[in-house]
Amino acid sequence: MEGDIRLVGFVTPPRWASPSIVEFPAVVDGEVLAQQCLPDLPDFDYALSSIHAAHSKICAAARLLGEAGCSAVAMEGTPFGWAGLETETEARTRAADMSDAAGVPGVMAGTSIVDALWAIGATHVALCPTYYPNDWRDAWRQFVALCGFEVTYCESMADQGLVESIADTDDYGWRTGPDLIRAAVEFAAAAGASDAIVVTGAGCRTSPIIAELERIAGRPVIGSDTALFWSLAQAAGLALRPNALGALTSA
Repeated sequence: MEGDIRLVGFVTPPRWASPSIVEFPAVVDGEVLAQQCLPDLPDFDYALSSIHAAHSKICAAARLLGEAGCSAVAMEGTPFGWAGLETETEARTRAADMSDAAGVPGVMAGTSIVDALWAIGATHVALCPTYYPNDWRDAWRQFVALCGFEVTYCESMADQGLVESIADTDDYGWRTGPDLIRAAVEFAAAAGASDAIVVTGAGCRTSPIIAELERIAGRPVIGSDTALFWSLAQAAGLALRPNALGALTSA
């Protein structure tokens, strides 16, 4: 690309118009353009087994972004980084596969969260898996634990009583509003001791309200989006704006 404008790419879950292509440029210094690429996964059902099987399609989409001139690529959707895997090493390999396909550095939300937690010195973490169904919730807790963290709390919005059911992801997934996110974080903060609170669900956008969430929590809050932005900025060699990602900004 001409001048100093950088291009980064987001591989995104099927059937989702990602806010990241607008939000990411707002958290970094300098001019950057963001491009979205959806993988070729028609009629995708979002079962964990289907997410696991989608890896080759994710890599193919990453390759397209690399060929388009992106200096780094990111995979949104935390389960795409760990579904069906039994070790952190396997998750790291999955991210490396995507990077190899793109020909540029690649990062995934799941391992970005792990890296972010270590970067801020967290060892005991509270998990807010927001709209996750029970199998996603339990698999996510297991993955975080096998990465070496003590999980002190893990409840979805349904577990917290904030919603009656999270069976319909269209209602409590892609359109999860800030009020529900604030309430979920408040529940986790009151539940017990933790060094940080992790909010997952790519449809839960924490970056626009990260300062408020950390005031509510009284500790660092790591979102699926903020961790991915932090990791992508590093991969692309971009500096973050002051306080753009809360406590994670200077980690």
